[in-house]
Amino acid sequence: MCVSALLVYFLIRIEDADRKEKAALIPTELPYTWVGNISKTPITEPSGVTYHPERRTLFVVDDEGHIHEIRPDGTVIQTKALQALDLEGITTHPITGWLYAAVEDDETILEIDPQTLTIHREFKINRTFEGKPLLKKGGMGIEAITFVPDATHPEGGTFWIGNQSFSRKPGGEPSVICEVSVPLLTSNATEAEGTIIRYIEMNLLDISGLAYNAKADSLVLISDTTNLLVELKRDGTHLQRYLLPGDDQEGITLDGLGYMYIAQENGQIIKLADRRLR
Repeated sequence: MCVSALLVYFLIRIEDADRKEKAALIPTELPYTWVGNISKTPITEPSGVTYHPERRTLFVVDDEGHIHEIRPDGTVIQTKALQALDLEGITTHPITGWLYAAVEDDETILEIDPQTLTIHREFKINRTFEGKPLLKKGGMGIEAITFVPDATHPEGGTFWIGNQSFSRKPGGEPSVICEVSVPLLTSNATEAEGTIIRYIEMNLLDISGLAYNAKADSLVLISDTTNLLVELKRDGTHLQRYLLPGDDQEGITLDGLGYMYIAQENGQIIKLADRRLR
């Protein structure tokens, strides 16, 4: 009888978990209050945005290789061109304050000084994981990046990157987010390699932005083509999908104060008060 009772209990738990996971895949309305476009000077094709907690500013990158520092009200502080590189995402290391930008096609992470906007180091990402090519040479490339701090990790944390894909056909370019370990602390070399240590295959296309929600210890992912915001645990468990306002969403960041910023390809930086975070 005890064995039967335990079996029934575990079956119910499994069915309940399955129902929750399926429910998480059904998009719902994002609970937000619209603040509006903060851009005072439009940025040509912004592709990524990050909030810097120490400087209390936003850093935005664009497809033409510029990096911009702006205040939360949209006032431009500084702008610099970075070698005409195709910058597709940017994130902040919340402990050191360094910026890290993702370069499409090169599959490279650039370490950038937030004060001078100069490149300090470069990390080339190995394209494969256990022999499987995840970042295909000549493909759409990495489109999103975020840093997750971890005091127990030898490098102080890891990066998550999103590989853009517009097809889920077998043998095609995978739509994945990858956890990447980079020798931030164990190497002083100006050029080093980043290694994919695991990945999560996504069942949606066009991953265009990533952010880390420190309060929930979750990843926040946006898809431009489907206008979706997806929140998931770092083990791949889907928590929720939300319908995303706006169009051509290319980057996302959270400021830890209850606000979300979305970089749109049309040059606007949209600010939302996310009621889930307040």
